[in-house]
Amino acid sequence: MKSVISHLRRGMKLALTMIVVGAPGVALAVGTPSGTSVDNRAQVDYEVNAVSQLPIESSPAGNSTPGLTNGADTSFLVDNFVDLTVIESGGVDTDVNPGQADAVTTFVVTNTGNTTQDYALTPTNLVGGAVFGNTDNIQANNLRVFVDSNGNGTYDAGVDTATFIDSLLQDTAATVFVVVDIPIGAANGDAANVNLAAVTHDAGSGASSPTAETAGPDTAAVDVVFGDAGRDGTEADDDSYLVTAATLNVQKTSAVISDPFNLTVNPKAIPGALMEYTITITNTGTLAVDSVRVTDVLDTNVTIALGEYNGGSDDIIIQLGTAPDAFCTADAGDLDGDGCGLTGSTLEVDTGLTVGIAAADNPATIRFRVTIN
Repeated sequence: MKSVISHLRRGMKLALTMIVVGAPGVALAVGTPSGTSVDNRAQVDYEVNAVSQLPIESSPAGNSTPGLTNGADTSFLVDNFVDLTVIESGGVDTDVNPGQADAVTTFVVTNTGNTTQDYALTPTNLVGGAVFGNTDNIQANNLRVFVDSNGNGTYDAGVDTATFIDSLLQDTAATVFVVVDIPIGAANGDAANVNLAAVTHDAGSGASSPTAETAGPDTAAVDVVFGDAGRDGTEADDDSYLVTAATLNVQKTSAVISDPFNLTVNPKAIPGALMEYTITITNTGTLAVDSVRVTDVLDTNVTIALGEYNGGSDDIIIQLGTAPDAFCTADAGDLDGDGCGLTGSTLEVDTGLTVGIAAADNPATIRFRVTIN
């Protein structure tokens, strides 16, 4: 300190200049790739008794030789700042049907760190809890995960086959699909909630080498620093499969049309009486159903009565909601292709009817008549 004061008293003037070589901007700026060498040296310009002297540059070991080329850079490497996000895509649940195979939910994994990374992907079933207001009460089957290979945002079976993210550049994202099968016994309003976790791995490791945080600082090497929310190189998000299903109610009633003694006046169910069966199908679920098929094995004590409708030409009446009546015949094996057939004592009605969502508006009814043996 006394030496400096002494020189100043003799009129020495100093000017300090920092010379930065290599990466521009502030060291460790957000987004600077890891491994970048930040190189700089200081330059001291000074005068002695109003006479400018040769500048002196700094060096890591110290330098006292004047001249612009006699110093050396002080360098450090930018460390690997590991950061990522996993976000469910769309912000709503995914509607599925009971028994649906390959039901897809979509996530986006973004590398918000400063170096290329691999990511191992793990889908799991959640147990309990709510996602998008849907309380988990069933488990999805056959959980799989695939990476969008062509970037079209749509799961393409047989095309999107990668199960980990390979070499994702900084500030870029990958779309990931969780693919499951929904249990056939799922009911309307059931929810199967799932989670997707992405674990940071070393780039080019094939998702076999998890990235580990560096214990201590080393400016001569690239340290690893976890910057994600959990400070563990792992992020996750949830999605919900919400079951929307048809809920069918099937009712079968019988009525006496006539008997051999009372005819149609207060008829009774006695041998020889003509009975009419009415099968009513209503849907109280949230989805329509199609290809309605009814199979009715007749009791051996009755025989189907033919030609009871449409002027004697048809055997069965089918109606959907307020639509006009449709007719068909109970011919053996449905040879006429009208959707109705009789094989032995088994009556089948398969007309492709749609039982609509609004049960009160769209009940399906099937009527046919039998005679008591």
